[in-house]
Amino acid sequence: MKAIKVLLIGISALVAAMIVIPLTILAGLFVWLKLTEETDDEMMELDDAI
Repeated sequence: MKAIKVLLIGISALVAAMIVIPLTILAGLFVWLKLTEETDDEMMELDDAI
């Protein structure tokens, strides 16, 4: 019974990691995209001013 409980906890942790890790990566990419998008807009404004 104890082995089944340990196995279920391990499987649950694995499933949680499979969900949380890709979402964290996607969130990081989204933030990076937004930050670089702002700097690209600033560079374009500088190019237009010249």
